[in-house]
Amino acid sequence: MSTEIKGIFFDIGGTLVMKAKNAERDQAVIARMVTLLGLSCTPAELIAQIKEGEDKYKTWRSISMKELPPEERWPRFLLSGLPHETVRNNAVMLQSLWSESRGKRSVPAETVDTLQELNKRGYLLGTISHTSPAYLEASGVLPLFKTIIHAAQFGWRKPHPTPFLEAARRSGLLPQECAYVGDRPSRDVIGAREAGFGMVIQLILSDEPTESIPCPMKPDVTLHSLAGLLDLFAPLDRASMSVPGAGKEPILYDAALSTMWWNKEEWSADEFCAKGRQLGFARFELNHQIPPGVLAQFNLDRYHMGALHDPCPAYVPAKTLERADQVITSLDETLRRQAVEGVKKTIEAAYQLGARHVVIHPGRVVGDHSLDDRLRVLFREGKKGTPEFEELRQSVIADRAQRSKPHLAALVKSLREIIAFAEGKLLTLGLENRYHYYELPIFDEMEVLLSEFQQPWVGWHLDVGHLQTHFQLGLTDFDAWLEQLGQRITGVHLHDVRGITDHQAPGKGEVDFARIAAALPLYCFRTLEVDKSATMEEMSAGLKTLAQAGCISFLSRGEENV
Repeated sequence: MSTEIKGIFFDIGGTLVMKAKNAERDQAVIARMVTLLGLSCTPAELIAQIKEGEDKYKTWRSISMKELPPEERWPRFLLSGLPHETVRNNAVMLQSLWSESRGKRSVPAETVDTLQELNKRGYLLGTISHTSPAYLEASGVLPLFKTIIHAAQFGWRKPHPTPFLEAARRSGLLPQECAYVGDRPSRDVIGAREAGFGMVIQLILSDEPTESIPCPMKPDVTLHSLAGLLDLFAPLDRASMSVPGAGKEPILYDAALSTMWWNKEEWSADEFCAKGRQLGFARFELNHQIPPGVLAQFNLDRYHMGALHDPCPAYVPAKTLERADQVITSLDETLRRQAVEGVKKTIEAAYQLGARHVVIHPGRVVGDHSLDDRLRVLFREGKKGTPEFEELRQSVIADRAQRSKPHLAALVKSLREIIAFAEGKLLTLGLENRYHYYELPIFDEMEVLLSEFQQPWVGWHLDVGHLQTHFQLGLTDFDAWLEQLGQRITGVHLHDVRGITDHQAPGKGEVDFARIAAALPLYCFRTLEVDKSATMEEMSAGLKTLAQAGCISFLSRGEENV
């Protein structure tokens, strides 16, 4: 029994609403769709076309965690080969018929009884689902729900924490006062955990798995009947509901915190995550300093590792790999192949952890790196703009240009293998722009890579600090990156730069975060990547800086955004 939970929220499809297939009836529904569109094809041919488009849509939404309304989804994805206006004008009816063809949906009598009893016991009820709440109407239970979040109308999909946080906010509850009941761990368990819900319940009604996507997170409770909720939730004292959500809600938002900030000498893995949660982070990014043994220390039932930064787990330190030339741009085929296998290990680890994003270090050009080092020394001595600095800057650019072509070719070869391996794993892959000038890719090389690899889940991982550093040194055009390549950003590392010292808390340096915010796609994976020197106070102030600039978004109960 829980004495702190005041609201219970439910998934709909597979949790409250069940469907029964009938092949003859379902085919008749598809025939109605053919007639509606005035087509001459068979029902089977229309099904094949819709399923092809549906696969493309599923890939897009897995990346963006966005849900489109039928008027956008059908002409853009599901029937993109037909006249746009015809499909758009009939989209709502098409969606209704398509859903009907997938099986007749109904609410079991036991579910009705359970919901009615929970309502009598004083719990606020709500739904957070990708399935339309219209399927609840016939059973008479729809009026029991105070708050309804439907992904197609709300915009965000599970497991993004925003729909969970918004459901709590609309109900006047703190996240920790809410329980969530769903059947899919990768959506329901992760989403509710990231939102800080007080209890997460998985409903398992069949021996067959509901999904094939790995999810290491475990629910607090597993039930095999919705009626089991009545054993968990005793009648509430209605006096305790008089001021729902009393007290100040912790600030929660959709950014991740990199383990770069982890002070290993002082904190355990769980202490690091708890500090991050105290700051309001919904998820975390494992950087390339986390060996396998340390990874095992994280409480994966409670904290979600949303992204991994290659190489992770760090079976070999990243600097050791670079010194040995075991990078995916190596001209030594044996070393290049070993590096590719290392990236595959990171991708597989991300998949098994239920992560959404992988950051890839694209390698380097072998050359006289001391030129780059000397340029930075001159900058720190205040000699930028002097003839000495300008001469060395031109030398660095020329030396790298002379050596880079075969390394870029090796990188393209490596990425073909890596991207093929990642296909179907529902991950985004981001190629990071690096700190040192001899590392790949610089602007022209990123253009080549993004042109070569057009998959929507492959793109540029913008490291704000690295880009700022190259700009400060006169080695790149800051605006060109954002204006010409910004639409291909899949993720971003947010940190500030003082001079050319990066990984500072936002607000401590010269980065124009409002400029960055304007270029970021809505769906890109956002990570605060600050080194361990930053204090809790500097981190908190940095988050406010990012929020005010528009780089991250806050959700708070009934309050204005920061």
